[in-house]
Amino acid sequence: MKTVTDVNTVNQLLTYSKQAEAGIHQKAIQMLLGAGNNKKQDSLSISDAARGFSKQSIAALIDKNANISNSELAYYFANYNNSSAILDAINFGENVSCGYNSDFKEYGVISFDLNGSRQVVPNYAVPKMNTSTMSGICAANNSLVLSNKSYYSWTTSSGGKYTWTVNNGRIGWAASESLLAENTNQKGTNYKWEMRKASNILSDLAQGKSVWGYLYSNEEVLSVCEKVGISPGFFSIDAGAGKHTYLLQESGKTINVDAKIK
Repeated sequence: MKTVTDVNTVNQLLTYSKQAEAGIHQKAIQMLLGAGNNKKQDSLSISDAARGFSKQSIAALIDKNANISNSELAYYFANYNNSSAILDAINFGENVSCGYNSDFKEYGVISFDLNGSRQVVPNYAVPKMNTSTMSGICAANNSLVLSNKSYYSWTTSSGGKYTWTVNNGRIGWAASESLLAENTNQKGTNYKWEMRKASNILSDLAQGKSVWGYLYSNEEVLSVCEKVGISPGFFSIDAGAGKHTYLLQESGKTINVDAKIK
């Protein structure tokens, strides 16, 4: 694969018309992802050519509207071959967000706060996770215990598997996947809305909150509880924000036992 040596040319081309911009973005994407290269790539799927880029040139290949500085790429470069560190920073970090031009998603970035500073990881460099190696979210004897700062597999009604995280009582689709998923409405085929509902219900329960009446029906709460192995009766949930006990009625109404005792 031919290595890019003239970074100034890349920068200049990024300022041309939309048509020219589309061409150079596509060419750069092919180089970054090693298109046509059959050599084994690492977990970040970055081509050999991209490894020869300077920090300045990699920053230049990111959507210029993101206004990325070299200091904001420090964590990414320090953990270039440590996919676990990059994933944990994105999925368990603070103030995680993602921005990109919809026409060139690969040139956007996921940003997060680390030790008081903003850090970014290019969208094209976010590692992919294998959900087949992860445990599902399932209660035992009406007790749902999930390890904090951990990854789990969630299966949608269509059979699709997605990576979920547990983070201080927040349970849901991993940011490293959800932030890069296609936008959709409530009937979307990627089941973003289906997972959002389940995530909100389980997260509220894991944080000792009430979940009925304001966003979801009792029937929806019951359906989500049954999906993770919780049946009507007393149940508990512990997912990094303490243990919380509830009474789940046949109707789907939940009663916070801890709150009643107080």
